[in-house]
Amino acid sequence: MTATTLFPIFLSLVHCLETDHVLAVATVSAKETKAKSLFYQEVTWGIGHSIPIILIGTLYIWSKIFILRDMPFSLEVIVGIVLIVAGVFKLTRKPRSEKLNNHIKAILLVGLLHGLAGSSSVILAHTGTQTSVATQVLYFFGFSIGSMTGMGIINLFLGKIEGLLAYIKKIQWLIPVLSIGYGLFMIYKFS
Repeated sequence: MTATTLFPIFLSLVHCLETDHVLAVATVSAKETKAKSLFYQEVTWGIGHSIPIILIGTLYIWSKIFILRDMPFSLEVIVGIVLIVAGVFKLTRKPRSEKLNNHIKAILLVGLLHGLAGSSSVILAHTGTQTSVATQVLYFFGFSIGSMTGMGIINLFLGKIEGLLAYIKKIQWLIPVLSIGYGLFMIYKFS
């Protein structure tokens, strides 16, 4: 593997640790303790996150038309709203058995919104440094692979923590409240 491939993978692994990503994952993930299911949920999130980055990035590379030029801040507001809704939903919803298929669709949608909101920074951060179209497209795919892997690993970790929190009923509200608070902060910051 070359630096062209490894750098975007490393960059996306660090990107996965951003507060809005971690809170979104912690809030929308189904109560699950099996490692395979936890990893599958967040790889789905990573796929959703990757789709807009690859599509919009590739469109930009080939056409030099940047369709999100004036939208990044309003998209971050939408991510803030999603964090609030997810937090409220998790706080008010009674625990019950969920169909994983419906949950996967929600996780994919949240990943799509995060990818759409973050695609402008990913695209603009590297396009001036890469020379060939193939190298630029490879960058987006490397970033996407890192996002999928990173979110999968983070959810494994968070799932194990949430499994421990299930035994401590008094603080189960913590993650949804943090999600709501950070969502409000994002709306304030980007509006």
